[in-house]
Amino acid sequence: MNRPSHEEIASIIRNQPLASAIHTSVASALRSPFVHLVAGRTVWNVFEHSLDTAIRDIEEHPRGKLFRRLIEYGPHDPDHPEVLVSDGETTLSDPECGLCVDFIFSHMVNRFKGELAELLALEPCITLIQRLQQEDHLPSDVHLYWGDAVQERRRIRIASEKYDAQWGSFTKGADGVLVEPLLTQRGGHHVLKVHGVIEVKSMPRSSRRAIDQINKHVTRLCGGVKLGDREWSPDDISCSSVIRVMVLPATWRLSRKWQSMKTNGEMKMVFAKPSEPPVQTQVEELEPDLWKITLAWSQEALSEAAYEMTFWYMSQVGRHIYSGKPMPNGWEYMTPEEAGYNAIKMMLYYILLRHISKRQMRRAVRLYNVYSYGYPIGADNEEMLWPEDLIDEAGNTEGKARQ
Repeated sequence: MNRPSHEEIASIIRNQPLASAIHTSVASALRSPFVHLVAGRTVWNVFEHSLDTAIRDIEEHPRGKLFRRLIEYGPHDPDHPEVLVSDGETTLSDPECGLCVDFIFSHMVNRFKGELAELLALEPCITLIQRLQQEDHLPSDVHLYWGDAVQERRRIRIASEKYDAQWGSFTKGADGVLVEPLLTQRGGHHVLKVHGVIEVKSMPRSSRRAIDQINKHVTRLCGGVKLGDREWSPDDISCSSVIRVMVLPATWRLSRKWQSMKTNGEMKMVFAKPSEPPVQTQVEELEPDLWKITLAWSQEALSEAAYEMTFWYMSQVGRHIYSGKPMPNGWEYMTPEEAGYNAIKMMLYYILLRHISKRQMRRAVRLYNVYSYGYPIGADNEEMLWPEDLIDEAGNTEGKARQ
């Protein structure tokens, strides 16, 4: 890696201050002897693992193949009659187009956004743990297992057994778990004392919903847990007096201001460079053993970065597709990565001319606008934007897009 890791991260999320914040947060975890992460000894290792985890989840998702087909083959031509079925390999049917829009909008963007929130949450969670240790609310030898290092068993519902929980295979658990291995007086074997559960959200949630989700994790932890490579059975786990921590993003909005600039004879929209957040991370105790951390970074800032990550991922798909086949006519001057960028905008435009539901149409419009004009402009407009829509009545190209 030639570039420093924070610059490498910034090249993907297109936000230097946010990349620096992620770097600082992950670095604090790597320095902490009580923090257990799955991947790597460097910040880039951790970020790359997070990125790869999201990509693997996307590619293994049943609709992941739809996305790759969209980039390579796209929908049918606008004047083609409605198509309800496809060959499953090439051009998407109209129902598949709608499902692909839903997949990008609901799954891909949220998947990347969730990974960013988890990385940012590390530092304030570590600071809170150290504070609680100093106040004797947590033992000095507590361990924090984070992300993929935590796996809980699925809870199986069996109609004939209403009271006894049945547990299945392991799956992703809480975002963070605070534990302490203890040596028993009898038998001399270790038991696992669960001291805390952390849940990270990438969008605002009510405290009640977050608490309910944390409580479900506590219940599942009692059914057995896998921390790193070690598995703990239900008989060896204690879940009494658990501290609950919820981590949520701030709610401030990104600036919508922009101006036009001519580059190589082409007018381009220029936004102010991303800046530091206008607020600091807040930590508050809502009630005994219940803590709320509000990140300095907002939902909109995370959303903008997540869209950039999906756009970057599309360039990687384009590189995979167009490195092994001729470029489409008129695209010969593009790199394979640029072809991936161009393909998603073009395919979304064609999808808007196909037969999809109104809800999917709204989502496709938003995706097209964000990828074409940036998140601050695209997020607020419910109709497809054209360059002339961004010029006010006086002919100026500076200010806000019309709503």
